[in-house]
This record gives sequence, structure tokens and C-alpha cells, in this order.
Amino acid sequence: MLAVVAALLGASTQAAERQVYLVATAQLDGSNLAQSIFLHEPQITELQGCLDAVRKGQRERDWMQYHHIFQRDKFKGFTGHMRYRCVYSDLQISAWYDKVRYNQPYLISIDNDAVLSISRPPSLAQCSTRLRALPAKKQAQSFCAMGNQTVTR
Repeated sequence: MLAVVAALLGASTQAAERQVYLVATAQLDGSNLAQSIFLHEPQITELQGCLDAVRKGQRERDWMQYHHIFQRDKFKGFTGHMRYRCVYSDLQISAWYDKVRYNQPYLISIDNDAVLSISRPPSLAQCSTRLRALPAKKQAQSFCAMGNQTVTR
């Protein structure tokens, strides 16, 4: 009985640490070059709230929540697109500041339950190698991107 109570308490503690993030990725079309940011709004605690904020931000072109700016002028001569994913994560991710260099390669995976996992290979080339080595299903849920935030467990 005590083991069951301890397991339930552990599960509720773990669930309390899980937070909702918006993963915003700018992808240069026709290439594997991408930049991703991880945005967190403390008042949004469920995926539906994140999805609603994304819909409103895209529709009104005014991101009151998950504020960020996609600078299309930096893509002169190229085409790119943004991809938004609402996810759960228990990772500790530093706040995002656009002025910091995007010099950290990440292998980003989002499973069917919208759970985010991130690993940091030494380079973008090694990220691509690791991505290609994943099983097909996991590969379809994963991508490489450069970031500028610190991620810890």
C-alpha cells in the first residue's frame, strides 16, 4: 500500500514539473537549415491553450502570448516557412533572446503524445547523421535545428 501511495505521489510530482512549450521553427525551404526556439508562457498549462494562442497569433499577426518576431527580410532571395508545435516537456529550457547567436545544434523529437525531447550533438552535420540513423517512425517525429537556448534535464 505504501509503495502505491509513493508511486502516486512521485507521478503527481513529475506531472507538476511538466510544462507547455511552443516550439517555433523557421525552415529554409529546400534545405535542412532550420532555427528553433522554445517559448514558455507560465499561465498556459495545457496544450489547448497553446494551440489557441498560436491560432490567434497567426490570425491577428500579433503574438500577445509567445511573443516572437520572424524577420522575413533576413530571407531575401530565399523562401522559408514557420512551423509551430505545442508540446509538453519536463526539460529546463532557458528564456529565449533573439540577439544571442544560434550556435547550438539540437536533435529535436516530438512524439505522438506531444512530448518534447532534445539532444545536443556536437555539430549540425552530426545531428543529421544521428537523425538518419533513427528508426523510420522516430525519424519522422524528429528534426535538426540550430538554437540559442540552454537545455538541461
